Amino acid sequence: MKRFSLKFMIFMLLSTFTVLYLYSKVSSSNKYAVNERPVPSKASISNEPTQIEKVVLSFVVCDSRFNESLNVVKSVLLFTRVHVHFVIFADDNLRPKFDETLTKWKQITNNQLDFELHRVSFPQEHEQDWMNLFSKCAAQRLFIPELIPDTDAMIYVDTDTLFLGPVEELWQYFTQFNSSQMSAMSLEDDNPNVSWYPRFAKHPFYGKFGLNSGVMLMNLTRMRTFGWVEYVTPIMLKWKLYIPWGDQDIINIIFHYHERAVHVLSCRYNYRTDQCMYGDACADATDRGIFLLHGSRRAFHNNKQPAFQAIYRAIDEYEIGTDPSKYVLTNMDRYFTEASPSNCGNLKEAFLKVPTKTFSHLYPPPDR
Repeated sequence: MKRFSLKFMIFMLLSTFTVLYLYSKVSSSNKYAVNERPVPSKASISNEPTQIEKVVLSFVVCDSRFNESLNVVKSVLLFTRVHVHFVIFADDNLRPKFDETLTKWKQITNNQLDFELHRVSFPQEHEQDWMNLFSKCAAQRLFIPELIPDTDAMIYVDTDTLFLGPVEELWQYFTQFNSSQMSAMSLEDDNPNVSWYPRFAKHPFYGKFGLNSGVMLMNLTRMRTFGWVEYVTPIMLKWKLYIPWGDQDIINIIFHYHERAVHVLSCRYNYRTDQCMYGDACADATDRGIFLLHGSRRAFHNNKQPAFQAIYRAIDEYEIGTDPSKYVLTNMDRYFTEASPSNCGNLKEAFLKVPTKTFSHLYPPPDR
């Protein structure tokens, strides 16, 4: 009888611990479901795109990336009619230049854009570690949730990215977040023989292939609730000798332990040379067209990827305020045709499909 009682007591004790454990798992799975303002509920989502009045887009720029970052702004404005609010973090030398240029563009575009400028700012403790973690000041993005506390959500992009379609299409993905998701990114790759993370990473990373953070939808409200900024310094200090990609690696480490917090985007929303230099590795982009081109590893500026250079050149030469329908697509097509042969160049239709379709809606030919 005593033995039975002891077994019974052990059983009850184990049952209690099991219930408490399951309760804690359920509670933690709901920890992001706070303040849904930037993300409409699933019940409100339909197949028809919702009317978007304003998009918030951010980037961080230091040193020599000024002209490159202006082309981010140009590419956004070329392919949309919605109001775009740019949140720009820049060093002391560049902020006056941004203020002068973007104030002019704001007037020229009848206030289609507005902007706010912030200085680059890291916590004083470990400031130099943060400033030079990868490229200068790139890690600033990790602290954005606390630096702009009144902003609910934004699209963050690296300065070496170009939109080829309407920014509001990417913004729509916020409506597809479930209650646990606070960010959306594309995979680094989906081929274990090409993707850097499964071959070389010495730190934890997201899923099987890791995430590329060059394009990142950020539900800042949920990131603040999660305590995002509290994570980043301990991770940096623990792994700083093993994270060659800096802030991207820190993001991967966080989402390794919180996989359900990420909504994975198609490779067409972060199309890099890895998707085409060895052959067609992004079927969605081939089928529906490249939406956002990411010239990582200086693909816009060296001669290794002439297809990427062709698109960048056409946008770089466009002047805000002139009629884009006359030259932009023509120049894209011409520079692409003139470019040296390459595997990426074999996918011309994928590069031009989205801008051509978008222009046909925004700039229809006049009736004759």
